Amino acid sequence: MRAATSAALPGRCTSESQASCQGNNSPRGQLHKLHRPQFISQGCYRRSIFPARCLACAAGLTLQIRVRGRRRRRRTSRCCAVNSSPYPEGRYDPSAAAVYFGSRPLQVLGRAVDFAVVGAGFGFKLLLDRQTGRLDANESLRASELTALLVQLGPTFIKIGQALSIRADLLPLAYLQALTELQDSVPPVPTDVADAILETELGKPVGEVFEEISDVPVASASLGQVYRARVREGPEVAVKVQRPGMEERVALDLHLLRESSGLLLQLLSIIAPYTGQDVVGIIDAWGRGFVDELNYLEEAKNADRFMDYISGTPLGAGVCVPPVIQELTTKKVLTTEWVLGNRLEQSSASDVTRLCSLAMNTYMTMMLDMGVLHADPHPGNLLRTPDGKLCILDWGLVTRVDKEIQITLIEHVASLLSRKYERLPDELSRLGFVPEGKEKAVADSEVVLVLASFYSQWTDGGGAANVDVSDFFTELQRLGGKYGDIFRVPPYFFYIARASVVLEGIGLGNDSSYSIVSDCMPYLSQRLVKDRSPRVAAALETFVYGERKDEKDRTVDVGQIQNLTSGFSSYLQSSTGVVDQPAPDLRAKDLVDQLGELLLSEESTPLQDIVVD
Repeated sequence: MRAATSAALPGRCTSESQASCQGNNSPRGQLHKLHRPQFISQGCYRRSIFPARCLACAAGLTLQIRVRGRRRRRRTSRCCAVNSSPYPEGRYDPSAAAVYFGSRPLQVLGRAVDFAVVGAGFGFKLLLDRQTGRLDANESLRASELTALLVQLGPTFIKIGQALSIRADLLPLAYLQALTELQDSVPPVPTDVADAILETELGKPVGEVFEEISDVPVASASLGQVYRARVREGPEVAVKVQRPGMEERVALDLHLLRESSGLLLQLLSIIAPYTGQDVVGIIDAWGRGFVDELNYLEEAKNADRFMDYISGTPLGAGVCVPPVIQELTTKKVLTTEWVLGNRLEQSSASDVTRLCSLAMNTYMTMMLDMGVLHADPHPGNLLRTPDGKLCILDWGLVTRVDKEIQITLIEHVASLLSRKYERLPDELSRLGFVPEGKEKAVADSEVVLVLASFYSQWTDGGGAANVDVSDFFTELQRLGGKYGDIFRVPPYFFYIARASVVLEGIGLGNDSSYSIVSDCMPYLSQRLVKDRSPRVAAALETFVYGERKDEKDRTVDVGQIQNLTSGFSSYLQSSTGVVDQPAPDLRAKDLVDQLGELLLSEESTPLQDIVVD
């Protein structure tokens, strides 16, 4: 089998690797061992002579960490005796890591020297920019240099760069744009090293498990690399193998970052206008996500949980994930069936626009029904299969959405569509955009006016087609940078933003009139109509009565009723993700049947109450 040349996403079987193999008819040979010197992916370039200042900085940091480590060991001596890894429970644990690395000063010193050597020059340039008043003039240049620096420091920092690329509350826009271009692609480790990991994890020689396997990886990224193989007497599969020693490498980097958080905050204060951030808390949040991502059993569970849930919804007919081969999956090896298909944005099929709509409804179902969100909505993670289904790849990293936020988001959208902008400060606070107690300050700032202006583009003249989602999220980033003490965009929302921008880009590439905002209506409509919980029922009233909701002689907004019916119908259509869709008259019958069931139900429904009213 011939190796793919496209870049891969972080340690996962990506669509780049799969799409590059479509139509590849070259025979897959027997396993061949590669005998090349092992590539060290961390970018830890040892030098014979280090600047004295960097050595002093590294030595000082190491001494500080050793003192803290001794204190922790005295407090947790029983843990120290049994720890054979930085995270003995398999979960991110900064205290256990401190104990573990506290007994390994030379290892800590070596990595601290790397930090100092690579980072000192960048820090000096920032200080010089500030002294000479050229911070703004050199911002784009420094952003590019930071991106290159993170790549040089290795896998942990590539992941951090990707996480930072959505944090407008931490970095200026120029840095966010530069980090968005960060490529997680590194040369693979030799195949014989990967084979050794496979044999250790699976308990058998590679040749006994696989009938054939690619000579070299079809994709290689910072955390792992992917091979295309065929199981003996089984299907063709994608086999992801974790790079050796990744847990310890990631743990050491996070440990050093955590211990040097004060220095990081000082550096951040030069770049960002607002730095009232809990840096240790941010590092810990990254750590939890990174360590979970290193456990391929968790990735398998994420995919299975999603598929189990979505299969019970109307969307299940059109959405799939690569099925996991459980008996060939461990913490360091993930084996899934090989999915044939084309990247959605590269497909020339006529149903790409419909699949974008299906994808948006799926993401909203994940977020607002399941309470989870696929945290890497990248174009390479969306495939169109030959039978017209949407296949979502890469489940290594998901983020949780609190139940309160789920309901508040529904109420928020219903309010903005009804032009009830006076509720914005309170709703933004409950959604995590505004710190508690800062609602009045936000109401008095330009934030509400700017957001109301964008929302009005949706509800007035031309509708959703007038809303440029990318411009909207850029404006949110600007507001977060300018009013960081009273308005900040929460991390979970940036994942929503990224998914929306990606899907809008794909849709516009296929249909110049495509609107991702319009694709929010199908899910919202069916949720408002079907959900009988009191708060969603109240949101339905807000939606259909609009500004007259609280009036005694209120009447429904006919336009909103039409939007509701149209959205509900679109949801039923978008959920049909197969090539042979039902005829229009059958879709209409399905719509009438479902609405009739809600209206004639013996149990009272919010829709019945509105009709009676």
